[in-house]
Amino acid sequence: MRFHLPLTVLAASAGCLVLGSGPASALSVDRSAEAVTVNLTDAEARAIEELNLGPVLGALPPNFTPEAEQRLGESITVYAGRAADQPGSTLSVIIDEPIAAPPGISVTVTR
Repeated sequence: MRFHLPLTVLAASAGCLVLGSGPASALSVDRSAEAVTVNLTDAEARAIEELNLGPVLGALPPNFTPEAEQRLGESITVYAGRAADQPGSTLSVIIDEPIAAPPGISVTVTR
């Protein structure tokens, strides 16, 4: 279980958001050989922004420096705000493999 801890916490946090964002939730997790992608709806992104969960989620990678964790948290917050302001958009958090010590995490918004 320790191997999947960052993803589990991210998914659990997002799961809590799903419960508060109404019945039409579309949280999804896609896994490939290179990365794990967590996709959240604009409503879930709004909850991340309103609850200020960016810093909490940014602190999850165990191998990131404190500065990298801070920047990741800031990116999650900024992109969650962008997704929240664009109805129908998707906030994607892409975690490079290995998930236990990812070499990189990227955050993007698609429509």
